[in-house]
Amino acid sequence: MYYQRLDQTEQDKLHHASLEVMRNSGVRFLEKNAIEIFRKAGCAVQDNLVRFPSNLVEWALKTCPKNITLFDRLGQPKIHLMGRCAYYGNGSDLLYIIDHETCKCRSPLLKDVKDIVTLIDALPHFDFSMSGFIPTDVPNDQVQRWQMKTMLENTIKPIVYVTTDFENTKSSVEMAEIVAGDEKALRENPFAVNYINISNPLKHNTESVRKLMWLSQKGLPFVYRPSIVTRGISTPVTWAGFLVVNNVAGLAGLVLSQLVREGALFIRCGCSGGTFDMQTMVGLHSAAEIRGFNEDLCEYYQIPRFGIGGLSGSKDVDQQAAYEAALTLITSTQAGAQLIHDVGYLDNGRIGALDHLVICHEIIGWVKQYMKDMVIDEESLALELIHQVIQSDTNFLDSDHTLAHYQEDYYPALTDRSVYDTWEAKGSTTLRERAKKEADAILKDHRAVPLEKSVPQKLLDLINREAHL
Repeated sequence: MYYQRLDQTEQDKLHHASLEVMRNSGVRFLEKNAIEIFRKAGCAVQDNLVRFPSNLVEWALKTCPKNITLFDRLGQPKIHLMGRCAYYGNGSDLLYIIDHETCKCRSPLLKDVKDIVTLIDALPHFDFSMSGFIPTDVPNDQVQRWQMKTMLENTIKPIVYVTTDFENTKSSVEMAEIVAGDEKALRENPFAVNYINISNPLKHNTESVRKLMWLSQKGLPFVYRPSIVTRGISTPVTWAGFLVVNNVAGLAGLVLSQLVREGALFIRCGCSGGTFDMQTMVGLHSAAEIRGFNEDLCEYYQIPRFGIGGLSGSKDVDQQAAYEAALTLITSTQAGAQLIHDVGYLDNGRIGALDHLVICHEIIGWVKQYMKDMVIDEESLALELIHQVIQSDTNFLDSDHTLAHYQEDYYPALTDRSVYDTWEAKGSTTLRERAKKEADAILKDHRAVPLEKSVPQKLLDLINREAHL
C-alpha cells in the first residue's frame, strides 16, 4: 500500500544535484567547533562556509544507522524506524488552545500540557508524545523543563521533545536519564528524541549545531529538520529546487553527526507538504505541494525519518480541519513517513484542540485499516462456503465463517454508522460533541503508569536547580 512518487532516475538527479551544491556552493555553519571538525575531515572551509567532498557525504550515508528503535519508558521496544512505515504523535509548542468545554480560544496552561499528554497515552493509535502547548503559567525560561517533566510523568510512550537552546537540551536529557536510571540505561533503551529545528537550511545556527554534536557524542537520537514551509524564501520556490536545498541541509547535518560519532542516531527531516502562500504570506503545513517527495529521498538513502500529518490551517474544529487532517494523514502514511508528528495542529501550528486530537485519532484508525494487506488463502477465499451457500440457496450472515471473521473489520469508536432515526433518538450528536465527551472521559479516568516514587521530586529538584543558576 506504500507508494513512491520519485522514480530511480529522479532520485539520482536530486542526489547528484545535492552533491553539486555541497561541493561547489557549500553550506554555512555558525559554530566554530563544527567548522574545525569539517576542516580536519578534508572539507574546504572559508570562514563559516563549508564545501563538502562528495566521497565524505557518501561515507556518512554508509556509516549512519539504517534503522533506529525507540522504547517506552518501561524499556519495551515500541517504534522501529526502518523502511516505509508510519507511527503517529501530536506536535509541540502551540500558542493557543481551543478549550473543548467553552469552545473559546485562550492561552494554554501547564494543565493543558498534562491533558494532551494524557490523551496521547490513553489513545491506542498514537505511538509517541510531544508537549502540545507552551504553558503560560510557568516562567518563560523554565517552560521546556516543565514540558519535559509533564511528559515524563503522564505517558509511558516514547517522547519527542523540543528545546530552543543547548542548556535546555542538556536539562531534558538529564531528566530522561533520571527516569531511565542512568546515562547508560537511556543510551541503551532511548525513549526520548530531541527535535532540532534549524533556522535556515543553508545556514545552520549555533544552538542547533551544538545540540547535534552533543547528542551525537552521547549516542542519543535526534531529529534534524529545516523548515518545510519556506519555499520561495529560504529555498527556491520550484519543487525540485526546494527538495535539493532541503536535502543538502539534511546531508550536511548527517555528515557532521557521523564525523562526531560514527553510527550517531540521526533522524532526517522527511516531512511532506509545506509551502509559503504568496497571497497570505503564511506558511502552510497542509498544502498539497511536495507531499511524498521528501519521504522518497529518505527511503532512497534508507535513513530514519521524521514526517508530518493530521494538521490543518483551519482556525476551528470544522470541516476544513477534518479534510486537511485526513488528507495529510493518508498521504504521509502511504509515503511511509515513519514518525508522523503534528497530528491535531490547527492554524498552521498555532492552535490546538483536544477534541480535534480525538477526531484525528479516529481518522488514524481508518487509515491503519486501509493500509492493511489482504490475506489470500484457503480460509479467506472461502470457496467451500460459497459452494454451500449456492447449493442451499441461503446466505452468509449466519455462517460460522462470518462469525469468525467479521471483527477483522474496523469498528470506529466515535463515527456514527447508524440510520438517521437511531442517530436522532440518541441525541443527534455531532462528531465533535462525541469527541468532547471522549476527551472528558479519558481525562477523568486515565492515569499513566506512575514513575518510581522518588523520581518526580528529583525532576522538580532539577528544575529548581536550573532556575537558580
